[in-house]
Amino acid sequence: MALCLYEQKTESIRKMIESKMYRYFLFEHIESPEIDEDRILMLLIAMEETWIPVERYEHQITSAMLVQIALDIHDKVTHQQKALTERQLSVLAGDYFSGLYYQTLAEIEDTDLIRTLASAIKLINEYKISIYRLEAADLDSFMTDFKQIVTTVIDKFCRHFETTRHIHLFIEHLYLKKLLAEMERFNRGHYSILFEGLKHFSLPQMKSIPLSNLSQRDQHGLKEICFSYIAQSKKVILEESLRVSGLPDIFLGRIKDLTNNYKRLAT
Repeated sequence: MALCLYEQKTESIRKMIESKMYRYFLFEHIESPEIDEDRILMLLIAMEETWIPVERYEHQITSAMLVQIALDIHDKVTHQQKALTERQLSVLAGDYFSGLYYQTLAEIEDTDLIRTLASAIKLINEYKISIYRLEAADLDSFMTDFKQIVTTVIDKFCRHFETTRHIHLFIEHLYLKKLLAEMERFNRGHYSILFEGLKHFSLPQMKSIPLSNLSQRDQHGLKEICFSYIAQSKKVILEESLRVSGLPDIFLGRIKDLTNNYKRLAT
């Protein structure tokens, strides 16, 4: 598929998502959720390997995106300080998007994908419980659960349609993107569940100390640990992007952009 055609299809799906998102008043009162175009692009690349008609797979991709948006909204409620009304509306918005994915798939009578995405939601909620309760046995296990929260929807979706040729690259791209976002949050003084976990496992004597109250030395130490996972993920992405074939230039450009973002944070 030509570059401009991928862009056109990504924009088409974005508009489909937005048409469902903005029917009601919720986003006059709470922050509008982000639509991750990288995710849309990955799902498009995966579905281009199938014989499913474009009109149908656009609905299927839209549903997967609505599930992810619902999960992301609930995450924001968990770790942001907001007024009670805004928190309540955010919870309702997350539930609203969960309902939209059912509706979208019901319109094309795709009960099998409904079950697959419902299974993904269940798994992600289990990983989230483990993350927020800090139940993992060690830091690597914590990071594995953290990665699953970010990548389970796209993993389940691609495996459902048996379009897994690029799945490892997709998963690692989303994981690195999330690691970089959490580093940005921490650098700006915002709460980060990732850095809470890093503190719990690497500074056990500081468990009761808020992240913002840690010494500069301890904060730098947490950043160094995070950078080690970022560097490891970046290495996997570069190796995987060289191994696979047939990736469109637009996605290779997204990988390059992500790598440049890594360089910016590392300086």
